[in-house]
Amino acid sequence: MKKILIVLVSIVMLMSCSPNDKVDEIEAINLSNGEKVIIPGDSEDASAILKALNSRDKAETNAGNASDFEINVIKSSGTEHYRLNFDLSDKSIYVVRDAGNYKVNDGAARQLFLNENFSHVYIDNTLYDFYIDYNEEGYFPAKEYEWNYKNIDGMYAEKEGTIKPVSNDEIIYTGNETLDIVYERHPDSQVVRIFSDGNPISTGKNLQELLNGLNADGKYDIECQAQWFLKDSTDSYGNQTIKFTVSVDKAADAVVVTKDNYPGNVLLISVDNLNPDETVTLKTDAVKIPAEMYTYKGRGMFVCPIDLYAKAGMYDLNVTINEGRVGEYTIVKTLEIKDKAFKTQYLTVSEEMNETNNDNTAIYEFAQLVKPARTVSEPEKLWDGAFIMPVEGRLTTDFAEIRFVNNEQSSSRHSGIDLAAPIGTEIKAPNNGIVTFAMEGLLSPGNTVVIDHGMGLFTSYYHLDTISVKKGDTIKKEDVIGTVGTTGFSTGPHLHYAVSIYNTYVNPYQTLSGIID
Repeated sequence: MKKILIVLVSIVMLMSCSPNDKVDEIEAINLSNGEKVIIPGDSEDASAILKALNSRDKAETNAGNASDFEINVIKSSGTEHYRLNFDLSDKSIYVVRDAGNYKVNDGAARQLFLNENFSHVYIDNTLYDFYIDYNEEGYFPAKEYEWNYKNIDGMYAEKEGTIKPVSNDEIIYTGNETLDIVYERHPDSQVVRIFSDGNPISTGKNLQELLNGLNADGKYDIECQAQWFLKDSTDSYGNQTIKFTVSVDKAADAVVVTKDNYPGNVLLISVDNLNPDETVTLKTDAVKIPAEMYTYKGRGMFVCPIDLYAKAGMYDLNVTINEGRVGEYTIVKTLEIKDKAFKTQYLTVSEEMNETNNDNTAIYEFAQLVKPARTVSEPEKLWDGAFIMPVEGRLTTDFAEIRFVNNEQSSSRHSGIDLAAPIGTEIKAPNNGIVTFAMEGLLSPGNTVVIDHGMGLFTSYYHLDTISVKKGDTIKKEDVIGTVGTTGFSTGPHLHYAVSIYNTYVNPYQTLSGIID
């Protein structure tokens, strides 16, 4: 009987070594992330796996919290299916096949624990949970990691990779949601970056604060990077990064940008969080002309002239979104106009000059020639930084002075500032812009130049001696545009310099501190 058994064992061994039943390759599939590795059947890695599959100890209960790999041994005669359960806590591996459960012996198990094909076992067990809390629900986007861990021999090893997202649900942020980063163990350092069209626009540590600080709706790419340092109490360290997209769709909000608002000043109102198809209208008793909105750095911007005759006090600002359309709503803000006293000037001129200035022909000429040059403006900001004074000279008449000519009060305030300087003194452009008007011989302003600086902001120059530019010229700050003269209605050599929002004059000194920037 003993001989028969020996013969049978020999036959089985011969069959297992048959070249017709050799292992072509082994598939190792990580069931936690779906990654598949193909291992050639004649490799050392394949030998180690086969050794583990065939070196089973007594059947035991499988580990409850183990990393699973599906193993498919592909042979010429067919495919054998196994499952390996790696239990890092007691350095054990279990084989599951056909409802059977076996423990791999320690020597074979150790080889697999040190095999690179199964290194994700350590990632599963040591990588800290790191996800997004979106309205009290866990959101698990794709995660990139560069991680260092101790293997079962106590040696540090490094692995990098990507964990696929659990879901691709869209995150919509209107400002009313809870959106935060959650860590199993708080990192030693963290940074959140927000990108728009691939360009970084905001960086910080608090995701919700960064989203609240965005001034325009749209889709933003978010990158949250966390790093854990090596410490005596830990066996793993490294960094993890999650990347996802947030669709921001917050309700619009209006902000008064200018701080000190006086009659005759420029008023800036920004409107944030606008969708591309939304319309915006601004109404306030402090501004008498229709307010036009421009787009500047992703937000709506109103550049308005405060009425020169506005009384000091509080004014309502009504910003209406989608007026007359579905979803219309109005943002109400309060604007304080502060009191300001203006100078009074008494001027005596010859009756002939006075009559020429007030002649209907001069008024009509100005309305037909100069005013149209200030009715169409470039939609973008052309100027760069603060304006400069176009000429160095002595101030003879200030902005908005109440003027009496030959003891009769003028019907309008002084539209700009008069700077006395010798004839021929160079006049320099106070900022970048485009010349919209350049003409000699006008009755009242004399030789005149008008420059458009974009977004409705114009500068005008009267009484020039010579003009160095022509309509359509693009000019830069400090370019010479002409020289000081005394043409038109003028009592002596000077430059009348005016700043306006279209045809409404505003305080020229305000531009010296910068408008918007």
